[in-house]
Parts: sequence; structure tokens; C-alpha cells
Amino acid sequence: MTALGDLDRVRISQLHAAELARFRQGRPLTLAMVERARTHMPNGMPMAWMTSDNDQPVYVDHGDGAGFTDIDGFTYLDFNVSDMAMFCGHANPAIVAAVQAQVARSTQFLLPTRASVEVAEELARRYPVPLWQFTLSATQANTEVIRLARVVTGREVIVLFQGHYHGHFEEGLVDVTDGQAGPVQRGLSKGVTGRVRIAQFNDPATLRAALEPGDVALVLTEPAMTNYIHLLMPGPGWHEALRDLTRRYGTLLGIDETHTHVVGPGGATTLWNLEPDMVTIGKAVAGGLPMGAYGVTASLGDHLDAARNVATGGTLFGNPLSAAAAKAALTGVLVPGAYAHASTLGGELADGIEEAIGAAGLPWTVIRLGPRSGQWYGPMPRTGAQAHALTDGPLTALIRIWLANRGIWEALPGAGPTVPIPATRADVARYVEAYHDLLAHLG
Repeated sequence: MTALGDLDRVRISQLHAAELARFRQGRPLTLAMVERARTHMPNGMPMAWMTSDNDQPVYVDHGDGAGFTDIDGFTYLDFNVSDMAMFCGHANPAIVAAVQAQVARSTQFLLPTRASVEVAEELARRYPVPLWQFTLSATQANTEVIRLARVVTGREVIVLFQGHYHGHFEEGLVDVTDGQAGPVQRGLSKGVTGRVRIAQFNDPATLRAALEPGDVALVLTEPAMTNYIHLLMPGPGWHEALRDLTRRYGTLLGIDETHTHVVGPGGATTLWNLEPDMVTIGKAVAGGLPMGAYGVTASLGDHLDAARNVATGGTLFGNPLSAAAAKAALTGVLVPGAYAHASTLGGELADGIEEAIGAAGLPWTVIRLGPRSGQWYGPMPRTGAQAHALTDGPLTALIRIWLANRGIWEALPGAGPTVPIPATRADVARYVEAYHDLLAHLG
């Protein structure tokens, strides 16, 4: 799994080591805080995995608009957008005002407020599913649609696609390992693999084979696959085949918009006229405050009547603070003009990346999806298996630390950069300049 092209692997390793040393040398306060934190937090982090996704995580002081500043005083343009959560930008005034107002009125009642109705109405206006429920994350939203699908169909198995990520729940942590489906992390129940089947995105034959036993409750997928494998676009006819096969085999179809709703008011579901039974969403829907949501068709909504006792809900789900933030985000920030602005800049970012790749003479392919971009280290893949073969951990690590030293916080490994709503053309130009400079150094 290495990038295509005439690349000097020793040079990549040397550049990475030099850039990482430079980065650490300039951030003594972060390094001291990490050591202090190790006494009470594994790896010195509130989530231990932060050290695996970042060669050197920084401790952050504050964020504003399209960027944030660490405790050593370095400011970064945030092209990671906190893995889509901060697409609205940091400290967006509309969201700050809504949250401040709601905190003054209390943060929890375990009863609904007007804002929850208004958020549900707005989501129903955007997506082709009329009935909505709220959680604290997309992980929990996906967990609940799986439970609902099992109740409705009387079936047990879930189909996912290789390279997926839908959250930190048991079924979502099964993928292809060593050529077969298995847990990708430790601590899962021993029987979980039997409840999940893995197919290939863009490959109707593997999907048909997964559905043929007649025991699949739900196919859960992103409209375009993101996260672990950069950004895998649907091929011509894929979504039509996906919908046709799920209906033919009596299987429900769930579309996870958590990482793709940044493309427009109704996400890729509306952009591409998809017809899911369920839609899940999270991240930026509440401007980065904890919130997930899922929408379902009217017939599926009947099963969510409390008298039917489907396993859903949590004490802080549907809380007034998240609802207030979501109302502000959906009505004042995530509006058509903002999506258009971010997508225009995303196109300019893709153009710049493509130009840099061409100037370096590399056989790579640029990625384009609204405000999202990046590169494949070779030709555009079709399936998750092909995408996995084009990953390159050392090169990706170099790109990230190189950009960080030039004031750009790149996306998590494998995700590709996203232009946040408050970004400017100058911000995009800064990214492109640093990226172009790196490829020149690799030549």
C-alpha cells in the first residue's frame, strides 16, 4: 500500500522526521501539557486514540472562524473542520448567541422545547424522510436505526461496505481484516461478526451476494464513502442498483449523511435524488455541539411509538441546548449561500491540488465533492478494496505534519481536506501553496 509515482521513500521518511522535530521544538507548552495529562489520561489525551491520528496533537486555546490557536500561540487554518463537526466555523456568532441564550434558560428538562420541533421541521424539509428523532451523536443515531430495522424486518444482519466508518458501535467496527470480515478493534462481543456482512461499494454483485440469504435487516452506507479511505465517489448507476436490490430483497436502506451533508441543504441524498428509508446525521448539524439525528419514513415512524418499546433514547438526547444550537446552525449558517460559497472554494482547492500534482508529474487523481477535496495516490478507485490498496500511511503523515508547520491543520488520515464556511480564497491559496511546495520537495 504505497502511492504510485517515482517517489523516494527514504526522502519521505527524512522529511517527515525533520518536520516532526521542527513541530515539536516549537511547542513546549503542548509537550508539557501532554506530560502533565499522562498522570490522569492515557496517552495524555481525553481520547487516547488522538495520538494515533496525529503524530503530535496540540492542546488548543481557542478557535475563531476558519481556524484555531494552540496554547503555544500557533494558529492553524482548520481544513480538518474537526472531522466535519466545525464546518460552520469556530465560535460562529449565531451559534454562540443561541447557546448563550439557552444556557441562561437551563440546559436540560428531560422534556421537549420549541426548538426541537423547529429542528425536526427543518430536517424534514431538507431530506425525503418526514419523521425525526434526536441523539447526542451520529454513532448513536446509527445504533438506533439498526435497532429499528431489526424490529421492522425481524432480521438480524447488517450490510456495510469495506472501508466504512459509521461510528463507535459494535457492528460499525467490523470490516475486512486479513481478507475476511472481523473486528477492526479489540473489545467487541465475540458474536458481532456474525451480525455483519461486508460488501464492496460500487459493486452490485457483492451486494447481491450479501443480500441473497434473506436475513439482512439494513444496508447502511454513506452516499459517497469517506473517512478511512479518502473519498470514494459512487459510480454511474450505483445508487439505482443499491436501491433496487434492497427493495428486491426486502431490506431497508439507511443513508449516513454525517460526512456528506456539507455538500448542500439536503446533503448528497437530496443532491442526487436518493430514496432511503432512513437518514442519519451528526457533526455540524448543531454547529459542533453534541447532537445526532435520524429521520425515517412515515411507515417506519409508526414503529417508534413508545408503546412499541423499541430500544431508543437517552437522558441527554433531545436536550434544549443541542436543539438551540441546531436551530441556529440550520436556519442561520447552513443556508444555500453558505454551501455554495464553501463548494466554490472546494472546487478551487481541488484545482490547486490537481495543478500541483500535474507539476510534480505524479499519476495521482484529485478528489472533488462540494467543499471536500484531496487526492488519490493513483487512478480513481471503484471499490473499497481498490481504495485501501492506494493508501499510504507514511506519505499521508508527511503531508499532515508539513502542512501543520505552515499553519494548516489537515484532515484526519484518509479523509481529505474540507473548506469550512468562513474560509476565504486566501485561505485556499495558502493551502495550495504549501501543498505545491511539498510535492516540489519530493521531486
